[in-house]
Amino acid sequence: MSKKKKDWKTEKERLLRLDREERRKEYRRQEFICLDKVLTWREENTSNDKEEGKELTGGGGLSDKVSLYKGDITILEVDAIVNAGANLVCTANLVMNTIKNLRGLK
Repeated sequence: MSKKKKDWKTEKERLLRLDREERRKEYRRQEFICLDKVLTWREENTSNDKEEGKELTGGGGLSDKVSLYKGDITILEVDAIVNAGANLVCTANLVMNTIKNLRGLK
């Protein structure tokens, strides 16, 4: 096994042993948004519908699993950011470089 691969696995194991507060001390940026603060699609629509006198019925499905976030994704408290635009080379490079510059790569 290469040294780089071994170092990555060792670091992963170390991070997995840390509790939430210890992991937060390891962040490169101390300002972040917990995912608990990002509403699911259902929660977002429920708050809008209550204002209009309507209420969303039913449960489960994607609306309880999907969240829409508008803003700087590099401050979300997530384990990874995946660049789904990898097929579009120019766009992918812009997204990758922006994320790398704002968040950094470990």
